[in-house]
Amino acid sequence: MAGLTISGLRGIIGEDLFANDILEVVCNFIDSTGIKSCAIGRDTRSTSDMIHQVVISCLLSKGCNVEDLGVTSTPAVFRQVKKKDLDGGICITSSHNPKEWNGLKLIIRPGRIIKPDELKNQVNTNNSFAGTRRELDACYYDDLTEFFGNGGFHGLKVAMDLGGGAACEFVKELFIKLGISVYTINDTSGAFNRIIDPTEDSLKSLSKLIVDNACNVGFAFDADVDRLAILNEKGEKTPPDFSLLAGIKYVEQKFGLDKAAISIDSSLSIINYLKRINCEIITTPVGEISVLEKIQSEGCQLGGEGSSGGFIYPEFNLCRDGILLALMVSRLVEINGSIENLFRDIENFKQKRIKIKTDPKNFIFVREKFEKMQDVTLIDGIKISPNENSWVLIRPSNTEKCIRLSVEAKNDNEASELIEKYEGKINEIIKNSSH
Repeated sequence: MAGLTISGLRGIIGEDLFANDILEVVCNFIDSTGIKSCAIGRDTRSTSDMIHQVVISCLLSKGCNVEDLGVTSTPAVFRQVKKKDLDGGICITSSHNPKEWNGLKLIIRPGRIIKPDELKNQVNTNNSFAGTRRELDACYYDDLTEFFGNGGFHGLKVAMDLGGGAACEFVKELFIKLGISVYTINDTSGAFNRIIDPTEDSLKSLSKLIVDNACNVGFAFDADVDRLAILNEKGEKTPPDFSLLAGIKYVEQKFGLDKAAISIDSSLSIINYLKRINCEIITTPVGEISVLEKIQSEGCQLGGEGSSGGFIYPEFNLCRDGILLALMVSRLVEINGSIENLFRDIENFKQKRIKIKTDPKNFIFVREKFEKMQDVTLIDGIKISPNENSWVLIRPSNTEKCIRLSVEAKNDNEASELIEKYEGKINEIIKNSSH
């Protein structure tokens, strides 16, 4: 069976994830939390409808009152739980994973993802079969319209790669309602014609769409619309960290910004900008739930993971929200004239990431070797800072048989040198530890 992690339940349908697994997890979720009201939504994968039927049946048998939002985004389900003060929510999605995958994101009050250790792994078989189900539209869309003002954009042209995901169901109409001219590709629900994770795809078709139609900016989304990739007016893809940076700039300019939570693998572009505006930085382990925990415990106004193009604005939603961020970026482009102008004051760095194939348990030997060095941070894995313009992050994978090596430096050559140097050191440590 696929394992339940901090990102929820994910697996390949028919290989390591089956209907019985889903039923077991949902029943455990209900019995562990005692929820009585629950929002549910699904993405556009071919298996999502089947899983939807399993989840609905379980919720109703357990006596839950269900708000069925149909095909919609993950942020829409999170918002429904938060805004409507529901006990919980379930998103049927595997987010940015390939189309063969699927899974669940489990939400509890006040609209945050549940941690695996909050489930008690016990199921009550005394079911009431007294649940109710209502099909309704998510409040998310009207709330976004209110947040940005109906017809509040003027003269803006936006190109979008909807990726065949849930964005196909509502994003174009939402942007048009707000006064934006929209051009779309990959806008057929369930037709996945590129890598689902937009930060991993070249997005060449979107680049052409931007240039051919003289658009001001381009956006690409994953299957459940919580991740965002941004392209400038020339059709050039911006680094994933710049998605988070755009959200930071929006909040800072509109509301002011005193404290932000960012994951340890976020770019120096973000760190240096936050220092420049005298914003306190709370560094978190990698992972959405780790960022959210620090946002809540430290009272941060925002947070995110730069490497995944993820942005969390807790005043609106307690999860990554690709549409909220896309609209924030649209407003900034309207004000600044272009993405290039928006990021004109930002330092650029180069990142590289590789996977070293090995048992993740070998990380303990790597940690023992590096942890006593100067300028080392142990918040999540090992982060080494050779100088003020570079870092190296070494982490064991939670999902694959590998150790992940990420680096950042001022240019490609320096980043490549760091990768080569530390890959060699890690392999040597692992080799010596086996003798």
